[in-house]
Amino acid sequence: MLSFYSEHLPPYLYLAIDFLHFLSQSAYSFSLFKFLMLFCIREELYITSLAGRLMKKGSSLSTLFILGTLFCFAQNSSEMARLLNEVKNASYYDSVKLFKAGETALNKANETSNISALAEIHLYYGNYFFYIRKLDKAKGYYEQSLKESTNSKDPHFEILAQARLAYLEYQKGNHIQSEKVINELLERSKKLNDHDNVAELLNVLGIISEEKNDKQACVKYYLEGLTFSESHQLKYYPAVFRNNLGIIKLNTGQVKEAMADFNDGLIIAERENNKRLASHIQINMCLGYVMNNELEKANRLFPKVLEYSKENNLPEELASNYVTLGSTFTNTGKDEIAIAYYDSAISVLRKSNLSGPLPETLIGKANILIKMNKADEASPLLKEIESIAVQTKDIGAISQCNLIAYQIELSKRNYKSALDNFVKYSILKDSAATQMNNKIIEELQFNYRVQQKETELEKERSRSMLLEKSNEQEKFMKRASIAIAVIILILVAILFYLGYSRNIRKKQAQFSRQLIQNIEEERQRIAMDLHDDIGQSLSIIKSKLINGKQHDHNTAPNELEGDLGKVIEKTREISKNLFPSSLAKIGLTRLTAMLMENIQTTTGLECSFEITESVQHLPLNIQTHIFRIIQECTNNTIKHSGATGLKISITENDYEFTLLYQDNGKGIKVKTKSNGIGLEAIQERAKIIEGSVDIDEKAEKGFKLILRFKSVKTEQHEVINS
Repeated sequence: MLSFYSEHLPPYLYLAIDFLHFLSQSAYSFSLFKFLMLFCIREELYITSLAGRLMKKGSSLSTLFILGTLFCFAQNSSEMARLLNEVKNASYYDSVKLFKAGETALNKANETSNISALAEIHLYYGNYFFYIRKLDKAKGYYEQSLKESTNSKDPHFEILAQARLAYLEYQKGNHIQSEKVINELLERSKKLNDHDNVAELLNVLGIISEEKNDKQACVKYYLEGLTFSESHQLKYYPAVFRNNLGIIKLNTGQVKEAMADFNDGLIIAERENNKRLASHIQINMCLGYVMNNELEKANRLFPKVLEYSKENNLPEELASNYVTLGSTFTNTGKDEIAIAYYDSAISVLRKSNLSGPLPETLIGKANILIKMNKADEASPLLKEIESIAVQTKDIGAISQCNLIAYQIELSKRNYKSALDNFVKYSILKDSAATQMNNKIIEELQFNYRVQQKETELEKERSRSMLLEKSNEQEKFMKRASIAIAVIILILVAILFYLGYSRNIRKKQAQFSRQLIQNIEEERQRIAMDLHDDIGQSLSIIKSKLINGKQHDHNTAPNELEGDLGKVIEKTREISKNLFPSSLAKIGLTRLTAMLMENIQTTTGLECSFEITESVQHLPLNIQTHIFRIIQECTNNTIKHSGATGLKISITENDYEFTLLYQDNGKGIKVKTKSNGIGLEAIQERAKIIEGSVDIDEKAEKGFKLILRFKSVKTEQHEVINS
């Protein structure tokens, strides 16, 4: 499992892994996939040798290109990892180097758009300010790191930033909620197999338990962290847990066992070049040497501790080291040495203007002086302690001043003054205890309100989940209903289409049969006309010519001319019925007029017509179809209607033509099956000229047909309209 620590992989390598895994079906690309996995762990160390192996196998140029690209990625990744490691190490011991290396790393991260690296750098900045106790600045950097790690979807630094912020809240007094957050982060880290964060969070929980004076829980967390970090071969954390366990053993008098833990931890810290951790372990070792009365060893080691604090400008830590060692000396009865260390701590704090820890250090020195029966030397310290305590409104420090004053006056046998100071101490102590109790009550009330809100939120979340589930079921039912309705509509449409298609095919077949039948009837009519009329007329003419030759007399020319004229006229009539060739010569209007005249002459029907002049400029094929439609209508009127008159009109409006045909016969029912081919032929001709046909079935008497069609705009139309 790859670590999620500062050596974590950049996003492009994960994309490359997925890509090469996809390609891993072929022989050489599987080798390439294995190479990338090694690359992710060992970076660029294997590239050269693997590239040589691939070239020996005759890999393609594209493989070499990928290797070259990954080599560049490895260099960038290695450089970024080096910079991040510098920032991390500097955050422990070197403020100047921290911000110098940090600036370089920030520029590099911005150049490569590595948001995860930005989060890591700002986390280390936050750690540095936490170490020097500038907690507001630390909080600002932790919040920035959290924002960046969330944006980059980097769970490792997101969890670390949240843990740091939670611990800051714990130190402000929000204990229950902070501890709950840290436990939740621990469980999340375990699920992610983020080993470094698991160790970090176990250490934080151990520190919290130690502050709560819960030694059993504290030891449990430290031992679990030590076992976990060693089993997963973590570099840094075994030293942390051994140092923490050593402190607990030292406080319980197990000096030998504590020193063994300190020695093991120091070896790890020095190997990892973690100077801050090494310094902390060394000061604890100094305490062990003092408790074992090995002052020479303590004196040899303590300067190294001081050197670290001085080099890295950590005055508060330097003073704390002096006080820690001084406390150990006074506990072992070496008060004179202890006073010297306290004086060094006071000097450091005064020079650095650190008024926060100064009163406590002065109180410690005053208590040692009183213990040494040097009350007069302790008296001057009271004014300084009281002045600082009043400025900082530190009731605890003021009460300690009264306690020291009581001890001094008691040693001088000034019992009245001693009593007054003790009464003041008691009142302030009770006030401080009341404040502490009020603070605890406020914290408990706050935590109770938070718990109530969490309970309400949980209930609301449950209601929301139930409502969401109900909505999902309702949505599912709606979607299912819509899907079923759509399927039914599709099936109905398909059935309708199939039925419609079947009817169309049936009508087309019927039309084809009727058309063939009509063609045969038309051929039969033409054949009869040719045989009965033209044939007989020609036979008569032939007989007359033969008889004239046999009897040696010529038939009168006028008689023959008349007979031939009738034959010719009949031939023209038949030709005209087959195709109106005169349409191109005389036009639709005159041809319609001739048709009307012929019908009126032969049938006695009263015929009338009115045709716009623009019809003459229609294409010949359109005029032909219109004339055939008129012929079909007149034939139906003559044969079937029993009408006494008919009327035809063709009008034009904005290049849209309307043919109106009507007679006063008995009419026709369009939906009957016995209409024949005539009306279907009219419909087909209307479609050819992109027109539409309407037959008025509501007419009380007679037949009425309306044909509408459009014609393109031409120059002739413009002339006519003008």
